[in-house]
Amino acid sequence: MRKRTKAAAVIAILAGAMVAATFLNIYFIREDSGGEVLWNANEAYLFIAVSRRGFRVSYLDYPFVVLKEYFHGVRLPDAERVSGIAIRVTQSVVEQHTGNLGLFYTPLEGQIYANCQGSLCRWRQDHFAPATDDEARRFDGINRLIARDFDNVNGWNKRGIAAGPQNIYARNTFDVGGRFTLLEKSQPIGRTGYAAVSIDVQRPGQAPDTIWHLDGHPRRVSKTEYEESFGGH
Repeated sequence: MRKRTKAAAVIAILAGAMVAATFLNIYFIREDSGGEVLWNANEAYLFIAVSRRGFRVSYLDYPFVVLKEYFHGVRLPDAERVSGIAIRVTQSVVEQHTGNLGLFYTPLEGQIYANCQGSLCRWRQDHFAPATDDEARRFDGINRLIARDFDNVNGWNKRGIAAGPQNIYARNTFDVGGRFTLLEKSQPIGRTGYAAVSIDVQRPGQAPDTIWHLDGHPRRVSKTEYEESFGGH
């Protein structure tokens, strides 16, 4: 009788553990980035979009998710949020701002314009704001914006930058009028298939200074941090 009671207790504990494993979750966040760099002979601007992706996995499913990733399977995120970072670099100053960004960054009449959700907008020192009616007429809305990379358009150049598994060994150098150099580099994180990316400033006679870094490896977070990152998803 006592053996049957112990066996029943063990079965009950295992059943409870299985139920808990089904409904209790592990939370992960992973970030990727991409954007564009514009520069002339005096200064450079980096416009970087950071995609934060959230993954919610039950303890029961976790071993199968790990196995799927091992064989290069792709799991869609349960939540996603995109944020923008703008960095201005001169020979002596690095300014960083966060906020909404645009697309197709293009210098026009000494100012940087972009496509902000289908309308022309202009960079105003620390954010993008809608262009004036006069600017929209003068530049024919967004029709004069340039989507591709370019060289020496009104003294400006533009290149796309990115990080992630598809660009895991990316190396790019941007010389800003001989005053300083921007170095973009991605490097693998162990054997995970994920990358870390950094942007360094190299000034003459000085050691490189990292002005931005992103670790693209998934990191485990608490439920509270996960919900704060994605608004309760």
